[in-house]
Amino acid sequence: MAIIRRRMPFKIIVTAGPTLEPIDPVRFISNRSTGYMGYKIAEIAVKRRHSITLISGPARLKPPKVKRFISIETADELLKAIKKEIKKADCLIMCAAVSDFRAKKPARKKIKRNKGMSLKLIPNKDLLKELAREKRGKLFVGFSLETENIVKNSVKKLKTKNLDLVVVNRLTKSHNPFGDNKLDVCIIGSSGQKITLYNKYKSYIAHVLLDKIEQLWYLER
Repeated sequence: MAIIRRRMPFKIIVTAGPTLEPIDPVRFISNRSTGYMGYKIAEIAVKRRHSITLISGPARLKPPKVKRFISIETADELLKAIKKEIKKADCLIMCAAVSDFRAKKPARKKIKRNKGMSLKLIPNKDLLKELAREKRGKLFVGFSLETENIVKNSVKKLKTKNLDLVVVNRLTKSHNPFGDNKLDVCIIGSSGQKITLYNKYKSYIAHVLLDKIEQLWYLER
């Protein structure tokens, strides 16, 4: 029997943008994320009168008028910010593109040019795994960007990270998911249901995703 919640605004954490992992004081490891998708989700969620905390890595975008905006750089800073906010939240939308690796020992001073340099990388923490103990009673939404075995890898992520929804995207030479571009995406739910969207702007995708999140929240199975 479904539990029907009153249709009242709820508290959502949206993460957006890339993380920057320092190599030395001037160099870093990062990725091509612009933050556009996360910012658009936050903007539209505010218009739906939800209470939004936007946690963002460096992005050349003007933040929407959310209840709380938190700026971060590294994956560790992102995790710390989420842990601080998650206890008060109903939903986490993990749209940030977190760097998978970081330098094992960032240099304190700028590394000078020489004949060669070896950089020792270690994995960053799995943020959703670290947050698993905070999930009870909350909705967790993830994003998956793949270059091969797109649906298979994304369904695996959905299950192993105990997500309620995963938004599946692909990266090819002709399909660039970064910036304000039209995308082909598939939204997959934990019960196996799929919503496939072709050639849609991120604002449209954000509306469809929030529709699905609200459906899960107000009519919880």
